[in-house]
This record gives sequence, structure tokens and C-alpha cells, in this order.
Amino acid sequence: MGYFTAQLYWIFYSLNYIIQTGIVVAIISQLAFSGVMAFFIVFSFLLFSYVRTKSTEINYLFIFPSCWVLGEWLRGWVLTGFPWCDIGYSQVSNTLLTGYFPILGIYGVSWISLSVIGFLFVVIRKRQNLLGNAPQITRAQRLSIVYFMLLALIGYSLNNKQYTEPYGRQIKVALIQGNIDQETKWDSRKFLRNLDMYAKVIARTKADLIILPETAFPIFESNLPAYYLNDITALARENGAELVIGMPQIINDAGDYASAAVDVSKPGHPYYAKTHLVPFGEFTPLASIWGGLYRLFGLPMVGFSAGKLDQAPFVLASQKIAFNICYENGFANELVNRASNSTIMANISDLVWFGNTHAKDEHLQLSQARALENQRYFIQSTNTGSSAIIKPNGEIQSRLPDYESGVLIDYVQGRIGTTPYQHYTNYPIICGVLLLLILAAISRMITFYRRS
Repeated sequence: MGYFTAQLYWIFYSLNYIIQTGIVVAIISQLAFSGVMAFFIVFSFLLFSYVRTKSTEINYLFIFPSCWVLGEWLRGWVLTGFPWCDIGYSQVSNTLLTGYFPILGIYGVSWISLSVIGFLFVVIRKRQNLLGNAPQITRAQRLSIVYFMLLALIGYSLNNKQYTEPYGRQIKVALIQGNIDQETKWDSRKFLRNLDMYAKVIARTKADLIILPETAFPIFESNLPAYYLNDITALARENGAELVIGMPQIINDAGDYASAAVDVSKPGHPYYAKTHLVPFGEFTPLASIWGGLYRLFGLPMVGFSAGKLDQAPFVLASQKIAFNICYENGFANELVNRASNSTIMANISDLVWFGNTHAKDEHLQLSQARALENQRYFIQSTNTGSSAIIKPNGEIQSRLPDYESGVLIDYVQGRIGTTPYQHYTNYPIICGVLLLLILAAISRMITFYRRS
């Protein structure tokens, strides 16, 4: 409960201060969500208690990391999944481990991180044997030291290994961070003022590509003032730029709508519609059951629909750009196909719902991990922060200050090629984890029957 509450306290902030459900509802919701997430840690510890062996080194270097990562993996897809807070995200700037991202992905880095932690735990637990007046180092401890050194040496050698190569020319991108607060964004009396602000910024921005964040325009295209889109597209074109805007889009004849990134520079305004929706935030699972609870607590019902899974990347400024929206950047296995078919990745988000909490920093770490796994530039355009351009090695090339309006203008380089992670996704690490756990369980059963 503490693990998740400490990292996801912004759920309480959003409910209490932004949606204004009241402190009781916000606390109950925070604890309920943390409790559901904590179940996966409970699962990992129960599994570990069953399959652990007699060897301390094997238990903490191999078995416990496997149990924990299996829990992380399950948490990433059960009940639509919530992959935030994985251990591996803490290592996006660690040069000894970043080289593992394009090979093993986030779960592989989580496993290696926990294995290193397990080694340090063994050293602390058996410090008298290792550091006492008469050291008695066992064979298992010697092998553990060699294993730890190999992990570090291999990680260091992988740090700058390239699986992709530059494609085409560098392009100049501009990310507009409007810094429009929630009250202003949805106030119809101030809406035209916001449109005017965006038009003025676009008029003076010179770039190959201009991107506005998620729901920069919180209404349908048909409800915008007449000729507005044509006017701002013409302004962008005068500066040599193509223009992508985050706004809701009707996706079928039935009137279903999705959060979308819309390329208004092309005829017909092609769009990417968000495919992985936030449960209870963008759609209500089992609405017939939860609807009554929503009405009881005065929560707004939500009804977004999901876009298709096989949406093609945009061709912008002679580069193929694969978009994702909001917390989609946390689902690594869902983005690898789009990334491998593109030369640049881009995310548009609006994190104003979470105020000045560290949700925006956690979100940025997700994007850094996706850049590392796919060895692609990752563009992140947000309303209030953190708007940033991330290099293929996960480093932040440039970033706007949070909660300030501005335009981030910088160059990015398209890349082609396939990383091992793009080719195999999570299969190697999950199969390896399951194999280790099966072997540990067999060993445990053999020991039990011998004692019997």
C-alpha cells in the first residue's frame, strides 16, 4: 500500500482538488486503487514464499526478481493494465543498465535491478562472513560477486550499442505548451481567447512540424469557429510547418468519439485515435454496475471510444511519426510495432489533472524508457509539463519549464532499424522468469519428497 500510495498520491490530488469529489471520496478511491495494485506485490511475495530454495544467493539474485517481475507483468495487462511504478523506470539514467533496455525492455531491466538489489542484500546479510576478521567466503558468494561484476561489465559495454541508424535529414519541431489551467480550458467564455493565443503562437513559430498537446482544443472540429482551422494551417504553412493538434474526433457513423492527434495539414485531416483508454477516466467498465456509484458520488460519466490497433504513422516533414496519447506511453509491448514502422515517436498529453505533483515526472520516465527500447527520438508535447525531446539513448535533449507557457523548438533525427526488444518484445524475459520459477518449484518439491 505504501509503495503505490507514495508514487500515485496524485490520484488523491486529482479527485480532491481538480474534480472536487470531496476529501472522503478521494481518500477512499486512493486507498482502493493502491490496494488493488498492492495485490500484485502480495502475489509476488506469496509465490516467493512457495518456490524459494535453501540457497540465499539463488533466492535473492534469481528467484525473488522473477517473482516480482511476474507480478509487474501481470499488473501491466490484467484489468486493462497499469504499468506505472515498475522498478525498471528508476534506471532510465543509469549508464550501467540503459544498454539492457533495447534488448530486454522494461521488465528485463526491472529483473536485473532487483537482482543487483538482491546481491547487495546478500552482502549486507552475510557481512560477517565477508568482512569479518576471518572472512569465510563460500563458493556461492564468490559466484555471486562474479555474476554482479559481469552484469556491470556487460551493461557498460552495451551502453552505446546501436541497433538503429539515422534516416533522412534532421527536422525542426516545435512543441507548444499553452499552460492552460483546467478551469480556463473548459470555460466557454475564455475559449476564444485560448484559440487566439494558439493562433498567435503558431503565426510566429518557424519549424518543420508544430505539435499542440492532447485536447488543446477540447471540442470537435465541427464546433470550432468557421475557417479557424484553415487560418491556423495557413499560418503554419507560411512558416514552412505542418501542424498536428490534439482534439477529440468522431471516429464512426454512430457518433463514437476518441481522443486524437489530428494532422490538419493534410486533406481530410487524418488522425490517430487513442487505443488504450484509462478505465474510469475515459471509459466506465461495466457501466451498468458502476453507474450508480458514479451518480452517488457525483462523478462525471465518461464515454470515449478506442481507436483501431493498426493505425499507420503520420508522414510529416518526410519522416514517419508514430503518435501515442497520454498514458499509452506506459504500454511498451503495444508501441513496439508502431515504433518499428516509424522513424520518430511522439506523445501528446494533458497532465493538468494532476497539478504540480510528480505524475508529470513519472510520465516523462515512461517516455524515456520507450525511447531506449526502440532507439528512436521521442517527442513529448504537453499542456502544462513536461514538454520534452528525448534522445534515442533516453537522455533529455531539451525540456520546457513546467507550468510555464512557451514553445520548445529543437531538432530531431529520424532513425530506422529494429532493436532486439522490438523483434522479441517481452517473450524472452517472461519465458525466462517462468522457467526459473518452474525449476525452483521442482527443486522445492524434490526436497519435500526426500524429507518425507
